[in-house]
Amino acid sequence: MTIPVFSGAAVARPVPGVSVLDGRMSDFVKEVPAQSPDEPDAHGVDLVDGDEPAVRILVRGALPATLEHDGRTWAATDETHDAGDAPAISVYRPA
Repeated sequence: MTIPVFSGAAVARPVPGVSVLDGRMSDFVKEVPAQSPDEPDAHGVDLVDGDEPAVRILVRGALPATLEHDGRTWAATDETHDAGDAPAISVYRPA
């Protein structure tokens, strides 16, 4: 299973060789060093729909108010999930 990566509200692109089972979220969420400002920061997002297991994705750049994933529109909430030593994971729910 790969983690899709979004650029703003753009189309998902899988990250080769990255699995949600490989390591902690802090391994995936990163800040871009000053010497590489052309690559946007990546933020963790959980897509939560009721009691179904959350789908965790990465979004590059600023988090949009809504995003598309698997043919559905998801809206940002004020909720977050604790990511341990990494930045908090933003929660999106069906719009």
